[in-house]
Amino acid sequence: MHDFIDVSQMLPVNSESVVEKVIRQITSAISSGRFVIGGKLPSEFELMEELKVSRNSLREAMKMLSTMGIVEIRRGDGTYICAQLNPSIFDSIIYSMILETSTDEEVVELRQTLDEAMLKLAMKKANHQDIEKLRSFITQMRFYFKNGEISRAARLDYEFHLYLADCCKNVFLSRIVKGVYQLFERSIEKNIRTEELFAMADEHHQEILDCLISKDERKIQEAVEHSLSSWRVNVKKRS
Repeated sequence: MHDFIDVSQMLPVNSESVVEKVIRQITSAISSGRFVIGGKLPSEFELMEELKVSRNSLREAMKMLSTMGIVEIRRGDGTYICAQLNPSIFDSIIYSMILETSTDEEVVELRQTLDEAMLKLAMKKANHQDIEKLRSFITQMRFYFKNGEISRAARLDYEFHLYLADCCKNVFLSRIVKGVYQLFERSIEKNIRTEELFAMADEHHQEILDCLISKDERKIQEAVEHSLSSWRVNVKKRS
């Protein structure tokens, strides 16, 4: 049998919490580089032999890993490590639990810290196509807001920030940001609905884009603070 697992990384598991231990050892093997992102896992038989678990336990663990967005089960082909780790339902649950125990000010500080980190990294990695995509979000936001389609404008506001995360070209930061931002979606729409004039939100998004284009890191904190100025007043983490 192909020696694909370092004994120090994955060991046979006992009968207690078998599925959870299989999940932990598989994820540990992935994080240690034993399994390549996008690559195919060993066969079911090999994993059963190495971990000393039953087929049912292994399959249950794989189903959970698939739900978490860590592996992809391809019928008739095998199981692969997901090439792109997307935010999963478990991310939302985890972040919700964290935010439920946080104060409103801590939530605002979290978003401000993430936005500043995104903008700083995007300055280094965003290309011309990224700039134009962000510009198009702002243009569409203006159009839909002026036409009274507030929900569509709010959705574009939300997608502007998600795309800014993609501009960072960092899968880990992007996953964290998108997981957290799922919890901000409703409060962002609420904020845009309660602003007397859309000009404020319009100017703030434009300021972020201008900051990105100029690559002036000294303007990051101010641009982010302006963009969150009305949201920080209206945000309710349990809304």
